[in-house]
Amino acid sequence: MKIVANLGVYDEAELIAPCIAQLRAIGVDFIVVTDMGSTDGTREILHELAAASDLCLIELPEDEDPWGFPERMYQRTVAEFSPDRVLFLDADEFWLPKTGSLRETASLSADVLRVHRFNVPLVHGRAPYPSAISPGAYGEIHFFTAPADWVDIETNPEITHSMTRVMPKIMVNPHRVAGFSVGCHNALERPGLTPTMLVPTDLVIAHVPFSTLPRFLQKTRNIRKSIARFGHRLQGGQARHWRRWLDLADQGKAEEEFVRQGLTPEQFQRLASAGVLESAEAWLNPTPSPE
Repeated sequence: MKIVANLGVYDEAELIAPCIAQLRAIGVDFIVVTDMGSTDGTREILHELAAASDLCLIELPEDEDPWGFPERMYQRTVAEFSPDRVLFLDADEFWLPKTGSLRETASLSADVLRVHRFNVPLVHGRAPYPSAISPGAYGEIHFFTAPADWVDIETNPEITHSMTRVMPKIMVNPHRVAGFSVGCHNALERPGLTPTMLVPTDLVIAHVPFSTLPRFLQKTRNIRKSIARFGHRLQGGQARHWRRWLDLADQGKAEEEFVRQGLTPEQFQRLASAGVLESAEAWLNPTPSPE
């Protein structure tokens, strides 16, 4: 089985190398990366990484509309690299198989895997993830598994973006699906085919929305560019948190917002004790319920 990753990236110099290293470590055979105009050093890192035979780098021209790039990357992946499975991710998402091997995921034979994705909190004074990610380090990776609803984030000052729910990401059998929905959260069916879909319990995604202040400030600058280019395509509450961060940046409060997103060690321990935060190790190896 040939597993190929589709990875989209825009100014993630801090995370791109660890992300790709993790994909290789869990057994991904080939990685197709689309860079959407990075200027923070990401593109230079990718050029070095693309020297390996297992990585294809697609660079979008500065004047190309990035909207819809995942579909274009996926179609090229299927046409050129003949994958049996394609997984979708951003550079701030780390796929964590229970055994450390994606191939040992029990439900890998399904046409669609909808993989739980949880936010990793920023904890002031500690790294957001281990320098070497492996099953032995899963106990050091914590995420919000009992997060708050979006409705509370506007009224409760203790609720941060990391505490909110995020949708799953998918891995698909390209021979059995037509594609994927916006955001790569679900698969689109082929006419006349009903793909099998499973939610694995031995595979999870750790999402790292915050790490350092420079990365957050770069994110707000990029959000401004993105909203200017395709904000008219967003509907309803889409990108609500983006717009909030722009408003705060316009008020000169971006650094204050970054600090607010983080937890103190004491807050971290309190939330972990309350069961709101859970380690990847505990989530992948749940304690059996007493009979």
